[in-house]
Amino acid sequence: MQEAWKFDEKVAERFDREAHMHIPNYEAVVQKCVAIAKRAYPNTTNPKIIDVGSATGYTLAELRKAGFENVWGVDNSEAMLERSRVQEQLILSHAFPKREGPFHMVLANWTLHFIMERRAYLEDIRSSLREGGILILTDKMTSTPFIHERYHDFKRAMGVSESEIARKQASLVGVLETLPLEWYFETLKDLEFRNVSVIDAAYCFNTLIAFK
Repeated sequence: MQEAWKFDEKVAERFDREAHMHIPNYEAVVQKCVAIAKRAYPNTTNPKIIDVGSATGYTLAELRKAGFENVWGVDNSEAMLERSRVQEQLILSHAFPKREGPFHMVLANWTLHFIMERRAYLEDIRSSLREGGILILTDKMTSTPFIHERYHDFKRAMGVSESEIARKQASLVGVLETLPLEWYFETLKDLEFRNVSVIDAAYCFNTLIAFK
């Protein structure tokens, strides 16, 4: 039986490679987050931004390179945080760190699909955003078998082997749970987020932006 996926030291060691080879538009989404932050806060040098599931700190480092200083990361994996490119203002937690708010922006990319109580987590995010604050989230979402197989074609094109594709898919059963895109629209609107829009889409993955 395939061992269940865990964000342990083994995964942390290979995370950067896997993120770029297994996640469509990974780099594009990170750069969109940076660009939106620059556009939203052109005259503010220190907006408070938190990356949920900050992992090895790639997004945090890109925000720092763009000039943002007040960046935070939260992750529930100690192994990931130990490898983070940015070591300041990191939080080890399974819960959203509401006590550190309010935030100007919350980035939750490729993370919420690992959280079973997703609506409650989104409620905590909203309560921790400033008025007018921005949420950007990316998740793997429920798709047809045809689209899911095209996602696997993407992995093959990136050089991922058939055995690795099968291994990862098996390890994520019961760990990563997809929900349909419609659930995200309905839930965000029900939580009184405004102007919910898709800003990136590739195979099973969608990136949404929403405003408080």
